Amino acid sequence: MYRVILIVILLSGCTTALWAPNYEEEIVNGFYVNTETGELFVTTRNTAYVFPIDRKFGEALRLTRNAAFYPTFESFTINGKNQVSGTVTLVFIEPDPSQELTSQVNALGFERDELINKLQLSNKIKGRRYTIEGELPLEKLDKEYHIMVAQPPAFTETAGKIVATPVTITIDAVVTVPAVFLAATVMAASSP
Repeated sequence: MYRVILIVILLSGCTTALWAPNYEEEIVNGFYVNTETGELFVTTRNTAYVFPIDRKFGEALRLTRNAAFYPTFESFTINGKNQVSGTVTLVFIEPDPSQELTSQVNALGFERDELINKLQLSNKIKGRRYTIEGELPLEKLDKEYHIMVAQPPAFTETAGKIVATPVTITIDAVVTVPAVFLAATVMAASSP
């Protein structure tokens, strides 16, 4: 009887290890919120991610350019079709916020977390990963963020492409966004 139990435990452990995802580290170095299309562009050193987002979450992300927030990234996974999902949480850590800023944060849906006694907003996002050709004219973050992304064991990179030229940004030869528009909007969002 003990031999059977031991064999079952060993086999289940081996099977679990076979199907366990591989984790790849992504280093996020920039982001851009396009409020007109409701999209979040996230850049890493070699790839870009495009996520559809709602208006309030977009406003909260833009607010991080002018106030102190701490982001966390949880449960990010990518599948064989380069579809990415995970949860982004913004924790409001502004040391002495004005009443106007606090009201703005509350209006965006931030709620008090009793454990850490801070306002925070969590949002599940789903999008697609792309490879980058050229240099995206997006403002980079002051600090890079390391995110672990779970990938299936037999993952092969067949991501679409984002081609950046000085004039336009083309995503998979279908969507074209003027590069000047992206750069101008990011600069406006980051100025006080």
